[in-house]
Amino acid sequence: MNFLSKTKRLTFIGLLITILSSTSLISAQRVIIKNNSPVAIKDYTLEIPVKKLKLAFGTYSASVNGSIVPVEIIENIRSEQFAIIPIANIAANEQISISIEKGEALNYPKRTYAEISHKIGGKFEGHKYVGGYSWVKPNYITLPGTFRDHSYYIKYEGPGWESDKVAFRFYLDNRNAIDVFGKKTTGIVLPAVGVDGFDNYHKMADWGMDNMKVGKALGIGSIAIWDGEKAVRVEKKDSITSGITAEGKVRSQVKTTYYGWNANGTKCNLQSLISIDAGSRASHMELLTDKKIDNIATGIIKSDKAELIVSHQPDNKWSYIATFGKQSLNDDMQGLVIFARTNKIKEITEDSLNHIIIMDMADNYAEYYFMPTWELDNEPVRTKEQFIECINEVLNRLNNKITYTIK
Repeated sequence: MNFLSKTKRLTFIGLLITILSSTSLISAQRVIIKNNSPVAIKDYTLEIPVKKLKLAFGTYSASVNGSIVPVEIIENIRSEQFAIIPIANIAANEQISISIEKGEALNYPKRTYAEISHKIGGKFEGHKYVGGYSWVKPNYITLPGTFRDHSYYIKYEGPGWESDKVAFRFYLDNRNAIDVFGKKTTGIVLPAVGVDGFDNYHKMADWGMDNMKVGKALGIGSIAIWDGEKAVRVEKKDSITSGITAEGKVRSQVKTTYYGWNANGTKCNLQSLISIDAGSRASHMELLTDKKIDNIATGIIKSDKAELIVSHQPDNKWSYIATFGKQSLNDDMQGLVIFARTNKIKEITEDSLNHIIIMDMADNYAEYYFMPTWELDNEPVRTKEQFIECINEVLNRLNNKITYTIK
């Protein structure tokens, strides 16, 4: 049994146990949601803990403003289960009644995707994979900590994930950096990326392109440790296991465990969970370690073509660092932003390559969001003012969560 099917089975079992422990099981449930912010919210993903619902075992969909949408069961990094429901639009201070009922949202389009694919039919000669005639998509892989870049084995060199707005990848090797694929379409594109040549995605195609050069920097949102002078990516480790734990219409996820990570002299196991939702440009990163480590960090690559924008106000729940300018690989206007909880930020700083946020990880947990924009997006962001509008939209979601009442 592969990783994905095993994960789905465990999710089913967990849901079944939760349901069977309820005293009264029902086949439908009503939920009242409320937008508590003074502005309308578009493409919001509502999360409800499964244990709060009393639904009988089965497949469910939801009726939201007359539309039938999926109800998907996902897990966070602590293996807590949530039912997620996409909300297309909710007006400022509006209250909506949602009906959850048995059935499938067959007509709802697939708006997220994730994959791990690699070659078969060849062999390794040193660190390079030679030969091979096809690709397989196991969505799970284990590699030694010595696995190097440019091995020509994994499709676009690591896991990929996307929404209908943007696509990402990270290098599953000694670099462990996150890169961005700009999309000119709302369709799913990653299945076709990287199959027609090792790095053809650096050239403009009908769907878009890899529009960021990472090099030795953090790219956007890469995991790092601050050593007092610079941000060090997750480079030294014993082994890596990475898998696609969700690949739904509404949310897709990549979960990775770094065994024996050397974080400033502390050897620990680090788990990361990256999630992306339908209608969102932003990815959510969750981190969990089995030992206490100090100065977990992330950041954005520096560019002399981009302006740095920082918002770090103690009275705001979330803060951000961002850059905007003609910094894309195609020499287009590109925005890059990272959102972090204000009360978890220890310092906003820089090194020679990156703008950096250092975060507190006293409870062995950290989270942040990272988001790119591009002037050639399907919904183009060409000016700094438009970029700030995108940032403020995400800040409003983070600072004013939609609340719900289960009836």
